[in-house]
Amino acid sequence: MLNRLLLLLMVILGSLVATAQNNIDSLFASVSRQLSGYPCECVYLQTSKGIYETGEDMWFKAYQLDAQSFGLSDRSKTLYLQMVDSKDSVVWREKYPIGNGIADGHVYVDEKLPEGDYSLEGYTRYSFRNDTTGILSAHKIRVVKNIAQNNQRTDKGEESNLRFDLFPEGGNLISGLSSQLAFKATDGKGYPVDVEGTLYEDDNPATTFKSFHDGMGFFFFTPSAGKKYHIELKDGKIYSLPEIYPQGMTLRLSRQDKDGLEFVISQTDGLPKQEIYLLGQMRGMVCCVAKGKLKDNLKIKIPFTEFAYQGIVEFTLFDKTMQPVAERLVYVHPEKKLNISIEPEKDNYALREKATLNIKVTDGNGKPVQANLGISVFDKAYLNPAAPMNILTHCYLSSQIRGKIHNPVYYFDEGNKDRIQAMDILLLTQGWRRYVRSVHNPVCQGDIFLSDEISGIQTIGSKKKSKETQSTEQLIQVSGAEDNSVFVWADSVGYFTIGTDVMKELRGGYVYVKPMLSKEFKPRLELMDYFPQIDSIRKNKPSCYPIMDLSQTIKEQVLDMPIVSNDSTILLDEVVVTRKARKPFRDKLMGRLDSLAHKDLGGPWVCECATAEDYLNDYDGYSHHPAGSPGDNYKGKRLAPVNGKQYTLIKYEPKGPNGIWIVTDIKYKIYQGPEFTEEELLKMNNLYRTKGYYASREFYQPDEVDMSLSTPDARNTLLWQPSVITDEKGEATVSFYCSDINTGFVGIAEGVDGTGLLGTGKCEFRVVRNLTIQ
Repeated sequence: MLNRLLLLLMVILGSLVATAQNNIDSLFASVSRQLSGYPCECVYLQTSKGIYETGEDMWFKAYQLDAQSFGLSDRSKTLYLQMVDSKDSVVWREKYPIGNGIADGHVYVDEKLPEGDYSLEGYTRYSFRNDTTGILSAHKIRVVKNIAQNNQRTDKGEESNLRFDLFPEGGNLISGLSSQLAFKATDGKGYPVDVEGTLYEDDNPATTFKSFHDGMGFFFFTPSAGKKYHIELKDGKIYSLPEIYPQGMTLRLSRQDKDGLEFVISQTDGLPKQEIYLLGQMRGMVCCVAKGKLKDNLKIKIPFTEFAYQGIVEFTLFDKTMQPVAERLVYVHPEKKLNISIEPEKDNYALREKATLNIKVTDGNGKPVQANLGISVFDKAYLNPAAPMNILTHCYLSSQIRGKIHNPVYYFDEGNKDRIQAMDILLLTQGWRRYVRSVHNPVCQGDIFLSDEISGIQTIGSKKKSKETQSTEQLIQVSGAEDNSVFVWADSVGYFTIGTDVMKELRGGYVYVKPMLSKEFKPRLELMDYFPQIDSIRKNKPSCYPIMDLSQTIKEQVLDMPIVSNDSTILLDEVVVTRKARKPFRDKLMGRLDSLAHKDLGGPWVCECATAEDYLNDYDGYSHHPAGSPGDNYKGKRLAPVNGKQYTLIKYEPKGPNGIWIVTDIKYKIYQGPEFTEEELLKMNNLYRTKGYYASREFYQPDEVDMSLSTPDARNTLLWQPSVITDEKGEATVSFYCSDINTGFVGIAEGVDGTGLLGTGKCEFRVVRNLTIQ
C-alpha cells in the first residue's frame, strides 16, 4: 500500500499553496498502477570469498529483502540457485530452503571446471518474474586451478571506439533556460575514459570541461534554439548536442545540504501560469508530493525527513494535465546504514594460534543495533577485484538503475571525500532517462511463475481403470535421498503438491515420487521443473553486473615465500591423486534399489565346470552355457560371482550347416556387479525424481585437538559463519584457529538489522611463522 503524504511547499515570494486533492488522488492512482507489478523482493548473495580453486566448497548466504524497505522478507520459501559460466552454460543448479528471509549453504566447485569467471545467481518466487526488465541477483566469482597462477586482467576496449554521451538534467534542453549538461565517456567495452573538451556556440568557444570521476562530468550553459552547438574533445572528435526545444520546463537540483533538497523549476517566457506537481518516490513508495503555481521560476524545498531510508529518490515533475515532463534522481541519507566494526584482537598471529574478532554494530546515530551478519575470514589472495560489489552497492545501486556501473564500491567508501558529488554525477548519467510514455499506462513487470513447492500431476494410462479413479483422491509416496518417506494426496484430477515442510524433512538432494496405484492402472507422474524456464528467461534479462578496470587495482602478484606448516613441512601448491575408476556414487535410496535389482533379477552366475577357468555366464551376451547350445542343459550349481574377482568371458555361436557351436570370442573381466543406470532403476521401480532441497553441511572448523596434530593444515578460509547475531549492545565475538598459511588474511562482515539498515565491515591481520605466542 502506497503511503499518501502531503509535503508543505515553499515557493518564491513565500506564497503557501493549497493541495488539489482530486488531482493528487489521480496521480497516486496512476503511480500505483505503474508499480503494481514491482518486484516484491530483492536477493543479495554473499560468498565466503571471491576466488575458488577447483575441488573446493563455495559457501554462500542469501539475504531475501523486501524490495521497498530492504527489511528481511519471508514471502518466498525456496531459493533456486545456479552457477553459470562465461559462455552462459549452467554448471550447477540446486534448491535451498529460506527461513526468516535467510538461506545459506554450499556449492561444490567441481575439479573438472575450467578456469574463468562464473556467475552465482539466485532466484525466488517474488524476486524473479517472467519479464525482460528485471535484473539478475548475481555474484561474480573466479575459479582457478591454483591461486598462484591467477592472472586476472581487464580486457579493455579500444579508445578509438570511444562512446561519448550527453544527458540534460531533467531530460531536455529548453531554449533560454539554464541547464546542467552531464556527460559520460567509455571505451568499446564500457570502461570509463577521462576526457577534456570544449563546447562551441556558432563555432565560438563557449565553455571548457573535463571529467570529474570515471569519465563523467558536467557543465552549465543556457542553450538558444537559434544557435548551433557542438562539442569537440581534446582528441579532435566532434559530437552534436541533444535537441534543443523552443519552449518547455526544466527541473534542476539547485542545492543539497544537511537539511534537505532545493529544486528550481523553470519554464519558457510567455507560457501561461500553470499548476505543477513534483512527486518523490523511493523504490516504489511515494514519499512526498508538492503542488505549486509556476509562472517563470519556482523554488521547492524538500526536507530529508520525508524519506525514511537510504537510497535513490526519483523526482518526477508533472504539468497541469498530469503528464510527466522532467525527472531527476537524487541520493539521500547515505548515513542511514549499519556501521560494522570488525577488529582482530591482534595484528599478527602465529601459525595455528587461536584468533578472535570483536564485532560492534551501530546505526548512523551511534546507537547499538542487533543485526544478522555473515562473516568470513580468508587469505587475501582470494579476494576478487573483478567483483566490486557488496550488500550496499547491490541493493542501493545495481538493483535500482540499469547498466553496468564501474566500481560502485567507490560511492560507499567514506574515505573518498568526493563520493557524494560523484554519486550525483552517476545518477545524472547512468540513471538518466527521458519520458516517452504516459503515467496512465501501467508498466508491466512480468508474472510470478516460480513455486516454492514441488508440484505435479498423476495420469492413468488405462482408460478402463481411469473411470474407477474418477472423483477420488489418490495416495502418492514421497521419499528422500536417505530413504525416508512421507505420503501426500493427489486430488480428483491428479494434481498434488509437496510442501516446503516436507521438502525440509526430506532434505538431502533429490526427492523421489511414486504413485501408489497398482501397475494395472498404468499410473504416470509429471513433475514441474522450473530450472529450464528460469534459464530461458534469464538469458533475456539485461546483465547489470558491476565492472572494474583491474589495471587500477592489480599489480603482478608474486608468492615470494613457501607456505610452511607447524612442523616445518612445506605445503605443496598442488597435489594430484589418481585412482582407478569406480562405480558412480548413489544416494541411500538409489543404492538400496540397486541392491534389490541385483537380488531380484538373478543376473550373471558362475558354473562348476571341470576346467581350469572360472566362467561367467549370462553376462552381456557371453556365457559358457548359452541358450540353445549343447551345454544349455547344465545341471550343476549356479554360484554367485564375487566382486573384484577376475572371470573368463566366452562367447559361442552356431556355425556351419550342422549347427556346430564354436568359440568366437574370449576375454577377461574383473567382476564389479551388474551396473544399472539411475534412469533404469527409476523405471524399474516406477519412480520419478526431481530436485528437492540440497543437502546441508557444516563448515569445518578444527578444535584444539585437531591443532595439536602434525598433519599439515592448508586451510585458506579460516572462518565462515553465515549467521552471527549481535546482542542488545550490538556486539558479538567470533573465534577460530589459524592454519599453516603464513600470509595476510582479511575478515569481511555483511548483514542486515531486519528493518532496512544494511552494512558491511572489513579487517586485516597477518599470520606469521616465527611469531612467539605470549
